[in-house]
Amino acid sequence: MQRIPLVPFGTAGFRGPMKEGLDGLNLETVLKFAQATALCLQDSTSKKFVISYDCRHHSKEFAHAVAHVFSGNGFEVHITDTLMPTPYLSFLCHHLNACGGIMITASHNPSGDNGVKIYESYGGQFLAHEKTLLECLKKSDPVKLSFENIHFVDKKHIDEYFSIVVKVLNKPFDPLRKELKIVYSPFSGCGSTLIPEFLRRTGFTSFSLVEKQLPIDPDFAGFKKPNPEDSNNLYLVQQMMGDLDADLGIATDPDADRIAFLDKKTLFTGNRIGAMVLEALLRSGKKGDVHTSFVSTNLVDAMAKKYGRKVYRYKTGFRYISQALHENPEGFLMGFEESIGYLIVKGGSLDKDSPHMALFVSEMAHDLKKQGKTLTDFSEELDSIYGIYREDQVSHELKEGQQGADFVENRVLKPTIAMLGSRKVLHKGVHPEMGIVVIELDSLQILVRPSGTEPKVKFYLKLGPFKGTITEAKAYLAEVASAIKELFSH
Repeated sequence: MQRIPLVPFGTAGFRGPMKEGLDGLNLETVLKFAQATALCLQDSTSKKFVISYDCRHHSKEFAHAVAHVFSGNGFEVHITDTLMPTPYLSFLCHHLNACGGIMITASHNPSGDNGVKIYESYGGQFLAHEKTLLECLKKSDPVKLSFENIHFVDKKHIDEYFSIVVKVLNKPFDPLRKELKIVYSPFSGCGSTLIPEFLRRTGFTSFSLVEKQLPIDPDFAGFKKPNPEDSNNLYLVQQMMGDLDADLGIATDPDADRIAFLDKKTLFTGNRIGAMVLEALLRSGKKGDVHTSFVSTNLVDAMAKKYGRKVYRYKTGFRYISQALHENPEGFLMGFEESIGYLIVKGGSLDKDSPHMALFVSEMAHDLKKQGKTLTDFSEELDSIYGIYREDQVSHELKEGQQGADFVENRVLKPTIAMLGSRKVLHKGVHPEMGIVVIELDSLQILVRPSGTEPKVKFYLKLGPFKGTITEAKAYLAEVASAIKELFSH
């Protein structure tokens, strides 16, 4: 009898709790995911395949199991000899002319989870092959295994990756960059393998590492959910910044594709950093258009309009942005998602890339410091130019057995929702282009979608342009967010 894995394919591959059975991540299901991927890519021109892994429990074991499957299916396998960031795996896919790649990671999920991210030859997560992959899962027995033709990736490729990443800076090295004091946390994960070295190579030598979160640790130093997007997880960074009077704080998630930034006054959202980076690129005269998700800030539309650029929006999942860069690199200026994922360099990773963003935002902060300003000052400058745009997010955890799509259909779309707090609901329906539920209030748009990687439904609140003060804008968002939590808590 054919045993088909039950872990769903989400916005970033297969991801879920490590446990026995077909509905968990374990050696059997990982082998089947690998076999299905090998079948899916069997007719590729290239017979090379690349593999890497993060710091999680069993990640190295799963990565080597994947290598044996691809070897058994006649591929030339290239695997990193240690854990490495996800963007580096993305770079290796096209740099080594491979037909694809697999990264063993569950990104920022809890320590009990793991996952299999599958990549196209150009370095974006599986998109064109997704339907074929799901068909191949039905044929994933028997799993073919071999130990031949498996090679460790040469470390010279790190230098080649750096030579691309460093292009985001005006010049590769500047000794004056040591004037910027930085605190960095890799959240016990892969970022420690590259980001400190890249900072040092470019002149940002005045950086300190959060010691508790520096050692590789599959339990993430006791942090329940190692997501740097969550302000509660950044207290160690903030504490060290205060002790050292540092200018910039940086944190990456365990597989180092997502990256968070803060200065002495502000923990910046992904939307805000995206807008600030975009403004810096546009002011410098860089050409190209903006690629982002439907749920990301509307501020970028106002910015693009001012500079005569276009904004292309996609469903959630960075793979759509990756495909856009792959298909039209000359027309690409920047890609980002509100969930602290960014891409502005061409020729490197085609997935979210924290190493190049660590360098770019550090240089932004350094340039501002030379003017007696901070990133917070720059953020406030955007308010004065474009008006007030602010965002918030509410996550509703689903009960065991609940389906996100059913919750959105029966709890959000069908019932009448006349008010959220004291604010009148002007419209509610499914957006024809986005395919997700949209609730409209005065100056506020709420987008509702099930998470593709976790058992939750997300409400994205996008305010702006807002006629009022920043304090009033924050109060508006807080009131509506509270009303959403109250409405769906019963």
